[in-house]
Amino acid sequence: MITRDNILNLAKQQHDVGISIYLPTHKTGEQVQQDSIRLKNLLNEAQTQLDERELSDKRIEKLLEEPRKLLDQPLFWQHNDRGLALFISEESFDYYRVPLRFKEQVMVSDHFLITPIIPMITLEGTFCTLVLSQKNIRLLKCTRNSAEPITLKDVPTSLDEFLKYDVNEPHLQHHSGQGKGRAIFHGQGGARDTNTQEIINYLKTVENEVTSILQKRNDPLILAGVEQAVAEYRKVNHYSRLIDEAIAENPDPLSDEEVGQRSWNIVKSHFLEDMYRDMDRFADLSGSDKQSDNLTQIVEAAYYGKVDSLFVPIGEHSWGWFDQERDVVHHSTGPKNGEHDLINMAAIKTLVQSGNVYALDKNDMPNSAAIAAIFRYA
Repeated sequence: MITRDNILNLAKQQHDVGISIYLPTHKTGEQVQQDSIRLKNLLNEAQTQLDERELSDKRIEKLLEEPRKLLDQPLFWQHNDRGLALFISEESFDYYRVPLRFKEQVMVSDHFLITPIIPMITLEGTFCTLVLSQKNIRLLKCTRNSAEPITLKDVPTSLDEFLKYDVNEPHLQHHSGQGKGRAIFHGQGGARDTNTQEIINYLKTVENEVTSILQKRNDPLILAGVEQAVAEYRKVNHYSRLIDEAIAENPDPLSDEEVGQRSWNIVKSHFLEDMYRDMDRFADLSGSDKQSDNLTQIVEAAYYGKVDSLFVPIGEHSWGWFDQERDVVHHSTGPKNGEHDLINMAAIKTLVQSGNVYALDKNDMPNSAAIAAIFRYA
């Protein structure tokens, strides 16, 4: 998984020759066999671009030697995600399996192309899901693409185990169970009938342990369970970052991975809060000199650390270069003379100077602009 730190490190690098390659990949199916062919074709395209820069054959061969070794490693292609990003220079070679579907592209420049992986910054983070089940309480640590159990050390993870514990430890008993209550869990009965208060006592015990863990982690928490179990847990909850929306279904048939994916569909808007807030700020500043959708103005501002928040369109390029001696942005129709992708450079300069960068589909850009920015000062 590529992280914000990885992306920031790539953004800071400057090389005599830097090669960025992006391609879609597949986890299973016949198309897995085609992924190495895609990379082979893109490496050939990189060689063509290097030839155009008049690099020697020996130097080109050395640059492409390590990535070409991947073509003959069948196991490598059996463990991919939705996309593969490669960053090649004479000093280093890095690749990342990324859960984003990339368009095939190659760029040779003195900086790496980072805009296709910018979405990983906004979607980076961990969250937790508590699976409420009579048979098996689960607390999962999740990311966008993973779900791993967190051990609950001080609480029974099934209702039957709790009731045995409760009976054997009289000083821990909760005496208020008069008769049977409504079904809080999905209908998987244990060895004996339980009343509502016993189940609520069980949820209180679970909540104490879960809240203790999460107060140290400070992760958002999602609940998974039938409606009544979720409602009763909310009544006893003391953790401030409990998400309002829940996975309202019987969770027993769901694997950890399935719970994690359902949780991600709920929590992803939480990770995008800053972006939505900045989009509102951009709109509120309309007509002022603290925002702009003018590429020339934004590129110049980015070079001087003036950009607070930058919005860039995924997959779009605009070629040219910035003459810092004259404070002039030059535009061109392509990268034929070593010009930069100005959108990419604006993103790099903003990131390395502690600004926020958001990559959006073209149709989701503020004002449908080719680029947009909020400035730190007018």
